[in-house]
Amino acid sequence: MKRIVVYYSLSGNTEEAAKKIAEKLGADILRVDTVKPMPKAFFAQILVGGGQVAMKRIPEIKPLEKNMSDYDEIILGTPIWNSKGVPAINAFLKDVDAAKKVTSVFTLCGGGEIKKCMDALASQLPNLKNSVSLLDKKHEDAKDNSTKIDKFVESIVNG
Repeated sequence: MKRIVVYYSLSGNTEEAAKKIAEKLGADILRVDTVKPMPKAFFAQILVGGGQVAMKRIPEIKPLEKNMSDYDEIILGTPIWNSKGVPAINAFLKDVDAAKKVTSVFTLCGGGEIKKCMDALASQLPNLKNSVSLLDKKHEDAKDNSTKIDKFVESIVNG
């Protein structure tokens, strides 16, 4: 089975988890980025990112460097903004064929409403089987992320 980990990361937390998951699975990896970059300042990122989520704005993403039709399974990674997945991932999921290949999702947050995000994502992912919620590395319980990643990878491998 040919797998790819597709993710969006602004602060680096999701990217770090994506690399670990891809390595453990022997999967390819692909970062999704928007054509128009997010602002550099943290407060501006909160305003712009949170606003995009609240307004359900789907930004244009850069052309993907890999063809999703080459893969049997997609593992999707997203931070949680405003209790939802990020607009860049929603743009990626507009490709219905790619969305059908997503079997597993990992999210990263600082403690927001994870269930609300997973419900929104699950409604777009007809073949979702596995999910894991990881915490921002600044969170006191982030020490559990490695164990959670191991269990998540095991559930993907065991189908």
